[in-house]
Amino acid sequence: MPAPYDFHIHTTYLKCANETMTVPALVERCESLGLEAIAITDHLNAPEFLPQHALIKQDLAAIHSDMRIYFGAEVNVIDKDTGAVSIDEAQLAEGGFELVIGGPHTSYFSEPDKPAIIDLQHKLMLAVIANPLVDVLVHPWWFGAGEFKPGGPMEWLTDMEQIPDWHAKEIADAALAHGCAVEANHSAFFTENQYGPAFRETYPHYLASFAQRGVPISISTDAHDINRLNGIHEMMDILERVGVTREQLWTPEMRKPR
Repeated sequence: MPAPYDFHIHTTYLKCANETMTVPALVERCESLGLEAIAITDHLNAPEFLPQHALIKQDLAAIHSDMRIYFGAEVNVIDKDTGAVSIDEAQLAEGGFELVIGGPHTSYFSEPDKPAIIDLQHKLMLAVIANPLVDVLVHPWWFGAGEFKPGGPMEWLTDMEQIPDWHAKEIADAALAHGCAVEANHSAFFTENQYGPAFRETYPHYLASFAQRGVPISISTDAHDINRLNGIHEMMDILERVGVTREQLWTPEMRKPR
């Protein structure tokens, strides 16, 4: 079935997405894809970026659409010792964000110390999940292409068989306890070259393991280019092939109480 939602979309305002990702253009493309609801979740890595988010909100106020459109932010882990993220309650209120997605965006290592990396990523994911401001754990086990170079910290992550079973169980238990969803991200894992066929074969089963335990899955493209939005239906096909149904998808109505 076609995907009904896309809850991780970037814009040109934060200079992370390219010039094709204006708010009117991305809304129009999502409408043409038949989506029922989307979330614009540009990066908020520091409070000085709040004015750019205000411009997104201003654009959204001028748009009339039959889609439900949510205004959110993507945050990063800013302290690897505590797992603190780049938003607090004051910034949430000032920005007027309706939802927050977030997670680690780096291994924090320069060498491939597999056990230590797994332990740290697990700890950081648990901290993000427990954060009352974060509704969705984004792209677990995504790392930039540079970290996969020979001798790089993530060269060993060739498939999800490298990740121990206890990790998914503890993440699922924490997500259920704190009301947090786990993201199924198309662009991060199914378009980027650092993730090969073996990883792409095993990663959907990792996502399905969360759904099987009752954790809602937030489906997204993480689009930084207008044409990447088209990948949302492929992401739904990938989920369906491992048994994840529409009924197991997260929506912002399920977000954490503030």
